[in-house]
Amino acid sequence: MANISNLPDELLGLIFQDIFPKNRWGHHDKSIGELRLVCRRWSNLLTDQHLYQTLAIKSSTQALQFILHQIPSLRLQFSNVRPKCKVLRVQDLCTYGAPLRNDMVTHPLLEGLIEIFHETTVELELGFINHLSLPTSTIQAIGRIKNLRTLRLDYEQQDEEIGYHHATDFFCSLLSAAQGLKCLTIGMCDPPNLPKILAADLGRFQLPHITHLVAQDYSPPELLLSLAIALKPTLTMISTSCVTPDDKKDVPRVFKILENQLQALQIVYPSISETISHVKFSSLRLLHIDPHTYYRQDELKLDMFLYAPIEILVLNSYLRFLLQDPNQTFLLYLFEIFRSLRRLVFCEMSPKFSLPEVSLRACQDRQIECLYRNKPSLSELMVSQWYPLSTHLKTCQNLPPSPNLILT
Repeated sequence: MANISNLPDELLGLIFQDIFPKNRWGHHDKSIGELRLVCRRWSNLLTDQHLYQTLAIKSSTQALQFILHQIPSLRLQFSNVRPKCKVLRVQDLCTYGAPLRNDMVTHPLLEGLIEIFHETTVELELGFINHLSLPTSTIQAIGRIKNLRTLRLDYEQQDEEIGYHHATDFFCSLLSAAQGLKCLTIGMCDPPNLPKILAADLGRFQLPHITHLVAQDYSPPELLLSLAIALKPTLTMISTSCVTPDDKKDVPRVFKILENQLQALQIVYPSISETISHVKFSSLRLLHIDPHTYYRQDELKLDMFLYAPIEILVLNSYLRFLLQDPNQTFLLYLFEIFRSLRRLVFCEMSPKFSLPEVSLRACQDRQIECLYRNKPSLSELMVSQWYPLSTHLKTCQNLPPSPNLILT
């Protein structure tokens, strides 16, 4: 009698994908590890397609144990039994001098992890502690990650009494080594004594064709300005949540430099509009309003985008109450501001979210698609095709209630 074990790998993989939904943080349920014990075939298939897709390393003990565990699999002839990590996150990284604590990750351990996953990693996140630097050997190892597309650099100061070592050429050399890079995230909280990295410094290196720059809270504004100048030939997307006092000086200069080529913009604090109200976004096709708190309509300050050719507008869950107004005040305001709008995307909404019927009809009358996504990137929002929101909602209505239901 045929059973699930007789199915080909392709069908078995689809079943696993269906029964292992990701949780709200994007991680799979721990039951994956339990099913690997069923048989060798299941173990190989789950390792290949699900296990360690995202790997977060937070201590030297964890890094060393993982490396030692994977060494035997590196000697095996068949690659399908090796984990294929796509997102590698390494925190508590000490790359200069003696570590503050014994459990901090050092650069040899980072190089060991990269050696295991250099063929599969597409996103690398590095969390530096106190010292912002990497030895040449580690930079060369990162350069060997052939499919690296996203790089995130974080920094945290944990001991104010020790001296700082920030290598002047480290940043430029790192970018130059990662020639396939498309997205750069600056999560550094303006490190103390960070040497100025000028556009002229970056210009001495062959930089990758980065199209998306992400500036997190308290990113060094002078560094962002230098990056905007150096990456101007390729940069078309910016995500920003900067809130430093220097933003009023440097952030407007960043957008002024890119005003004729920027195609996608993601903003967290709508108040930034006050500092860039003079910028004319002549090529802007996508605007993602992604606040971390609730706003009134007048606080969003969207009038500055009146003449931008925005076709795709993305709104997150903190704006849902404005959208559910039966009087359509906010929706009609959006129609008035975004006259080229063709797609309205609702991001990270509850599965129970629904526009009032009158609002859906208003969108249909204007030939505006209403769509839903969970946590899309700007590049996905620019190119992806999705099902209409109404289709998702009808599907949900026929399903039993589930707190883990995620629509994508």
